[in-house]
Amino acid sequence: MSPKVIHCIAKGVWLEAIRRKEIYVIVSIGCLMILAFTRIRFFGLDGLSKFHRETALNLMSMCTALTVVILASRQLPLEFTRRTIYPLLARPVPRGGFVLGKWIGVVSAGLFCLLLFLCIYLIACLVLGAPVHLTLLLQHTWLQLCMVMVMTSICFWLSMLCDFDASVTFGILFYFTSTVFSNFLQEVHEASGPVGQTAARLLNIVIPHLSLFNLSPKVVHGDFWPPLEVGVMIQLSLYAFGFALIFLSAAWLQFRRRAL
Repeated sequence: MSPKVIHCIAKGVWLEAIRRKEIYVIVSIGCLMILAFTRIRFFGLDGLSKFHRETALNLMSMCTALTVVILASRQLPLEFTRRTIYPLLARPVPRGGFVLGKWIGVVSAGLFCLLLFLCIYLIACLVLGAPVHLTLLLQHTWLQLCMVMVMTSICFWLSMLCDFDASVTFGILFYFTSTVFSNFLQEVHEASGPVGQTAARLLNIVIPHLSLFNLSPKVVHGDFWPPLEVGVMIQLSLYAFGFALIFLSAAWLQFRRRAL
């Protein structure tokens, strides 16, 4: 498939995102709340600087995830609802290329949110005079992009199985419960017998753990945490690419079976 066609499909995702007001609301609230922690000095709370910076980084992740969930969940079903998919596939545009173009569009929109939040975070750190551990911050940003890739693929797959509201709900629930579920599996593995441990290992393999892509505590406490080794970053990236490919392929298979 021509890269130009994929670019046009991805561009359409951006145009659709610009027309949707809820995206502006999420990004605006995120930016305002990130900037809000610069006022802690005004209230004489300099000792809480690290806590507020970590909160800001987690807020960046949350707002980006919400944006991606909403964008990704509506992309494929909306094409059938509006009947805009018919002229596209009549050109013809392969369904695999169509899904890939949509995926690239949503991921690039998530990257834009991440970079915007990163700029706001750096400005806030400069205002506070807080240290910026650049290597760890860049690693955190890259891993957050990996999280965006995985979440986009998951929401594409969910949107092919259920309607928009259910897809958004399941996507948000998965994002917020991923860390809790990871800790739960660990507890089950330690407290169970052989059968329970085997089940916990299997679930640990087949379900992506988004907590692996969050380095916010290390970024804030960079005086004590060195940057991750290159090998670890490669493994985490491959982990994300693998799950993104699996769920994107599942979404494509469901999309291919969808009757026009």
